[in-house]
Amino acid sequence: MIRFIAFTLAALAPLPAMALTCLPHSVEATYQRANKAEESYVVVQGRLTFDAKALPDNGNGTQSPPKLTRVPAKISGMALSKGGFDVPFEQPLTLEVACYGPWCGSAEEGDVLTFVERTPQDGYVLESNPCGGDLFTAPKPAMIDQVQSCFAGGACTPTR
Repeated sequence: MIRFIAFTLAALAPLPAMALTCLPHSVEATYQRANKAEESYVVVQGRLTFDAKALPDNGNGTQSPPKLTRVPAKISGMALSKGGFDVPFEQPLTLEVACYGPWCGSAEEGDVLTFVERTPQDGYVLESNPCGGDLFTAPKPAMIDQVQSCFAGGACTPTR
C-alpha cells in the first residue's frame, strides 16, 4: 500500500523543469564567434541606454514569453581599433532580447562591453540571450584587456 501511495504521489508531482545548458559566456568565445561570422561586428565599450520596461519579464510569471523582443536603445562610447578603444561611437541600435522557452536574455542600462552587429537593413543590432549573447554588463578591466589582446592577434582562448 505504501508503494502505491508513493507511486501515485510521484506520478502526480509536477515534472522537473528542463534546465538550460549554456557554454561559458566569455569575451574570448564571443570575440572568436564574431570574428568568424559572415556578419560585420563592432566591439564597443560604453554606456547602454534603453527603456527597461520594454524587456520581456524573463520568465517571471510568463510561461511563454515572446521568442524575440526588439527594444530601441542607444550606445555611447568608444569602438575598438588597432589603437585600442579609441574611436568615438555614438549610435542608436536595436537591442534584440531572445527567449529560449521560459528563459530570456537580460540587459541593464549602464557600462557595457558589446559586440554590436552592423546590418544593412536594421543598422546596429545588439543581441542578448539566456546564454549571454553579445553583451557584457559592467565589464572588468581584465575583460577589456582580453578583448584588445584578441583583436591584436594575441592569446584568445576562452577560460573555464
